[in-house]
Amino acid sequence: MAKIKVGIIGTGDRGTSFVKVIQNEIPELEVVAVADTNPVRLESVSKLHEYPPCEKFTSVDDLLNSNLADVIMVTTPDWTHAEVLVKCMEKGYHVFCDKPLAINPQQTKQILEAARKTKKMQFMGFNMRYNSQFIKMHQIIEDGEIGSVLSGTAYSGYEGTGYFRRWHKFREKSEGLIVHKGCHLIDIMNWCIGSYPVKVYAEGRQCHFGGDKKWEGCHKCDETETCPYARKLSEKDSKLLEEIYIKAAVVDGYTRNYCVFSPSNCPDQYIVTIEYSNGVIASFTELFFGTGVMFMCFAGDKGEIVVDSLVKDTITVIGKYGKGKKVYEVKKETKMYHGGADIEMMKDMVKSLETGNHILPGFKEGAKSSIIGIAAMISIDEKRPVMIDQLVPLGLIK
Repeated sequence: MAKIKVGIIGTGDRGTSFVKVIQNEIPELEVVAVADTNPVRLESVSKLHEYPPCEKFTSVDDLLNSNLADVIMVTTPDWTHAEVLVKCMEKGYHVFCDKPLAINPQQTKQILEAARKTKKMQFMGFNMRYNSQFIKMHQIIEDGEIGSVLSGTAYSGYEGTGYFRRWHKFREKSEGLIVHKGCHLIDIMNWCIGSYPVKVYAEGRQCHFGGDKKWEGCHKCDETETCPYARKLSEKDSKLLEEIYIKAAVVDGYTRNYCVFSPSNCPDQYIVTIEYSNGVIASFTELFFGTGVMFMCFAGDKGEIVVDSLVKDTITVIGKYGKGKKVYEVKKETKMYHGGADIEMMKDMVKSLETGNHILPGFKEGAKSSIIGIAAMISIDEKRPVMIDQLVPLGLIK
């Protein structure tokens, strides 16, 4: 069978990661074209990360007009997704979008309306659905072990310095980390609850990162000996930073080396309450000055189920009415490619394209997740609950 030809738009970390996954793990796929609007970064990334021989473009339109690819993978920064995705769909491509789908209601509607008009497949890059704990948790809930889900809660104490070194720290670029990063666990909650959101209320603040430091980055800072977040890069990583980002910044100003205590308008703490159309109420706390602790719990009319990062590779189910406790062991995650999740996600994209059976979550799932984060930011700004149908027609996400 002929290989499925892939074009990748965006050569940052995620684009490069997918190039490597396809190159090393997915023989059914072939990267035939890559695009980045920054020619300096495009050449440096291709060389230093040993991209396979393929066509290189500095224009999205030129790549799409080349007709080289069967499917386009969009791994550009969040604020660009709507424009690029709509172009891909209008040109008749299958398209994959790394999360989040969009950063505001207008972009969300634009993407979903374009998706309705195409017969091609649309895939969301929700690789946490391929985490072995979440796969098993979803299966247990679907099997009815805790009965009908009545409530859910999740907590993520993420170590988020990387986000405050990059464009994510600016709301005009990301709309907030509850959208960019939070969309992962919000998607898992949506998936397990099995419904769509109707109302969101949130509180949030910046309480750790941000500030008034003026340093261009750690490479030009006089406080690296005392700063707990100073980057200590290897010689190899220093070269990558210099060649791929610092030198390329003269073209478009893109950097990943902001001081984490320089000005930022993005909260680093969020507490979100979500009401779903099926009556379930859930809560999600996310912060970006943590140590990596995560847990998720759902309560049903027959029991509760818990995933906890401090109790690795297990899921605990506690039954009501004397049913007792069960502990399930799950497959250990690998260290490569997001615990192996990216590999499994790409395998399912191949199956979807080969069979016509849509296995990966699509743009509706992407919208259900990102619109909760978008609503949370509006709620934080305006200090009020936000109805989802005030942002997008519910018919687009049902």
